[in-house]
Amino acid sequence: MLFFQLLLLVGYAYAHGVSRLKLRQQLLLHCGILALSLLALPIGLAENFSPQSDAPLRQLVMALLLSVGAPYAVLSATGPLLQQWFARQFPGRSPYFLYSWSNAASLLALLSFPFLIEPNLTSMWQTRSWSLGFLCYGLLMLVLVIRLWHSEAAVSAASQQPLPSSAVTAHQATAEHQPVGASAPWFWLGYSALGVVFLVATTNAMTQNVAPVPFLWVVPLAIYLLTFIVSFQSTRWYQRSYALWVLGLISLIAVMMHFIGTQFNLTSQLCIYLGLLTIGCLICHAELAQAKPASSRLTSFYLMLALGGCVGSAFVAFVATALFDQFLEFPLAFVALLLVLAIQQLQTTQNFSGAWSHRLLQFFWQTPARRSGFVALAFAMLSSGLLLELNRQFLKSDVYRARNFYGVLSVKDVTLEGITERRLIDGSTSHGTQYVAAKTRSQALSYYRPGTGAAQALALKSAEKGPIKAGFIGLGAGTLAAYGQVGDQYRFYELNPAVVHVAQQYFSYLGDSKAQISLIEGDGRVSLQQELRQGQSQQFDVLVIDAFAGDSIPQHLLTLEAMALYQQHLAPGGIIAVHISNTHLNLLPLMAGTAKAMAWQLGYFMTPATKVHTHQTEWVWLTTDASLLDAPSTLALMTPIDLQGKSPLRWTDQYSDLVSLLK
Repeated sequence: MLFFQLLLLVGYAYAHGVSRLKLRQQLLLHCGILALSLLALPIGLAENFSPQSDAPLRQLVMALLLSVGAPYAVLSATGPLLQQWFARQFPGRSPYFLYSWSNAASLLALLSFPFLIEPNLTSMWQTRSWSLGFLCYGLLMLVLVIRLWHSEAAVSAASQQPLPSSAVTAHQATAEHQPVGASAPWFWLGYSALGVVFLVATTNAMTQNVAPVPFLWVVPLAIYLLTFIVSFQSTRWYQRSYALWVLGLISLIAVMMHFIGTQFNLTSQLCIYLGLLTIGCLICHAELAQAKPASSRLTSFYLMLALGGCVGSAFVAFVATALFDQFLEFPLAFVALLLVLAIQQLQTTQNFSGAWSHRLLQFFWQTPARRSGFVALAFAMLSSGLLLELNRQFLKSDVYRARNFYGVLSVKDVTLEGITERRLIDGSTSHGTQYVAAKTRSQALSYYRPGTGAAQALALKSAEKGPIKAGFIGLGAGTLAAYGQVGDQYRFYELNPAVVHVAQQYFSYLGDSKAQISLIEGDGRVSLQQELRQGQSQQFDVLVIDAFAGDSIPQHLLTLEAMALYQQHLAPGGIIAVHISNTHLNLLPLMAGTAKAMAWQLGYFMTPATKVHTHQTEWVWLTTDASLLDAPSTLALMTPIDLQGKSPLRWTDQYSDLVSLLK
C-alpha cells in the first residue's frame, strides 16, 4: 500500500507539473514517457528475490519499484491528465464525474481478481496478461493523443467565442465551487490521509488471524473505492450533522472491537470491521467531494489527495509501528476524524454579546455548526477515555510486548485455577504456553502437549533410532525443544527476529532442552534452499512445519515445490509434520491433495481439548514410510480423515486459492 501510494503521488505530481504546459507540449511529453515505460515490460519479480527478515520494507519497496514502478507511475497520472484535458475540451462541464467512473472501473478490475483471475490463471499468466493490457492502454492513449492534437486548433478558436448561456451558468457554478477558508488544502490532505489509514488499519485488524490473501484485502479496498464512487457521483445524501452522531457512536464500537474483536466468529468480525470502514471512508470522501475546487485547481486537488494517501500509508508503516506496540491506529483513526470534523465546524468566528452566561451559551450552542462541533469533541474525548481505560486493563498481564514489520507480539502471564502460565501471543493467537513454576516448566503444553501429532512424530522416531535430527520451520516459544534428548540435534528456522528474542529471554524451553539447539534466522524455505545449494542436505528424521502468521500458515510453505524441497532434506523414512490447527481455514483437503500429488502417505491427528483452557489440535504427517502409520502407538492417536465434502487440493508456486479453504 505504501509503495502504490508513493507512486500515485509521483504520477499526480507529474500530472500537476505537465498541466502548466501547452496542450501539444503535454501530449508530446506524455507520449515520450509512455514509450519509455514500455521498456519495463514484462512486469515481474526476480525469481531469487528474498528480502532480509530483519528489515524487509525497504527491499520490498525497491523490488516493486523495479518490477512495476514505471508502468504504474504512468497509469497513475492518467486520471488527472484526462480530466484536465476533458475540462479544456468542454469548458462548461465539470470533469469530476470521470473520477467516479475511473474508481468504478478500478472496483470492477479489483473484484475480478479473487473470483476470475486468481482461480483461473497462474502467476505467470497473470503477469503476461497485465503486460498485454498495458500495451493496449498505450495504444488507446495514442489514439486519444492524435484526436486531441487535431482538435487543439478548433478548441483554441472556439475558446475565443462567447459561451452559450447554459454553459456560462455551469462554468460559473463550477468556478464558484471553492472550499471555504485558506486552510482547505490541508483538509484535503487530512481527509485523504485518514481514508487510507482507515483502509490499512482495518485490513490489519481483520487479517491478524487470517493471512492477508486477496479475498481479505480486496473487500476493504473495494469498499474504499466504492465510497469514492458514491461521494464523487453526488453528495446530496451527506449531512455532516447526522454523520457526526453516527461517527461518534461507531468510534465507541471501534474501540471495543480493538479489544474483543477476536471473540466473534469470522463472518461477524468481517461484517463489523467492514461496516466501520464503510462509514469512516464515506465521511472522509464525502467531505473531499464537497470541498473539490474548480477545474482550474483540479491537479492541485488531486496532488493533495495523493500526498494525503502517502502520508496515511507512511504513518501506518513507520510512525505507528514506532509509536505503538499494538494496532492502536485503528481506533485512533476514528478519534482523529472526529477531531478534524470538530475543528472544521468550530473554525468560524462570531461576536458574542450579553451576560457572561449568555455568551457562554452562545459560544457552545448558537449555531448548528458549533453544536455539532462540540458534540464531535465530546465523542472524541469519550472514545479516548474508553480506549485508555480498556488498554490499561488489557496490558495488566503483559510481561513483554513488541511490534515490527511482522505484526504485534506479546508475552502474558495468566493465572488459571491457581496455576500461572506464560503465553506467547502473535496478534491475538497463542503460539506457545509454559508453566512459570520451576518444577513444571519443562512440560510441553498447548498445541504441542504429549499425544499431539508433532509430539508423537518425535517420540516415534526417537524410539526407532535413538538420537535424532529434527528441523522446525517456526520457533514460537520453542516448546517442542522440551522433547529433545541427549544426542538429539534440533534445528529451528524463524523469520521474525522478535520471536527469537522472546523464546530466548522469556521462555526456558530452549535453555532447558537436552538436545543440541541451533537457531537460523530467516524464512525457513529460503534457508533450506540456500543450504541445499551449498550441498547441505540436513537429513532430518522429522521436519515440523509450524510457521504461523497470527492464525494462518504462510502459503509459500505449503506448495508442491516447497514439499519437494523438504523431501530433499529428509532422511529415508522421515516424517514431515504440518500443524494445520486453524480457526478459519480447513487445510486438510490441501494436505490430502499434496500427499496424493507427491505419492506420500498421510496421517491425520486431531487431538481434542480435554480441559476448558486447552486447544483442540490438528496435525498431519506426510511420509513415504507406510509402516510408521501402522505402528500401534500411531494408530491409537490417528484420526480418520474427513474432508467435510471438499475435494483434495494442491497448490504450486504459480497457483493457490485460499478462498476455497475457508470454513
